Amino acid sequence: MQLTQTQRWANYLTLIFGLVGMFIGFNLRDSALNATSLYVNTQAGIQAAYPRNWLIDQGGTYVFRVRDMAQRGFKTTIQVAVLPIGPDHTERNVLDTLVLSRVQSLAGYNVIGIDDYVLPDETPAIWVTSTYVDTQTDPFLQGVPTSVESVDVITIKRGQAIIITFLSDAQFFDENLLTFQQFLNELEF
Repeated sequence: MQLTQTQRWANYLTLIFGLVGMFIGFNLRDSALNATSLYVNTQAGIQAAYPRNWLIDQGGTYVFRVRDMAQRGFKTTIQVAVLPIGPDHTERNVLDTLVLSRVQSLAGYNVIGIDDYVLPDETPAIWVTSTYVDTQTDPFLQGVPTSVESVDVITIKRGQAIIITFLSDAQFFDENLLTFQQFLNELEF
């Protein structure tokens, strides 16, 4: 049976509309997954875009922290802290203080590597990779300890140390690191 010209065009248009619909669907999905919210703290002089579906916290010893609460197990975390320092302090001095406090409070804390790093606004910094073991603090919950891999980006600007910390379950570190790098690209201070 031969198709008429109208039927052939109808088939072609159906395929074209289907492909256009898939293209629009993939774009909507990507834009929803990569959607960000803006955080601005004029007192600290920080502006950052963080993943929209992450939970923000502005208390504690940091300016702000965002966590991926949808992730099972250890929650991927990005945290920004600002510390006042003396005029003769370097990034290495800040790192040494940070390492000393973490060795005392985190099980199995170990620095893996220290590298020079340049932030997107051309500010020099150091990139510190480390690991530790996270255990649940609730004695009624039994669980397997989680190996956590972390990155600290430390820089000095306007007489203060800025410590940008990224924490992730070691199993998902590489895929979550892309989110952290996007965060760094849009961070202003």
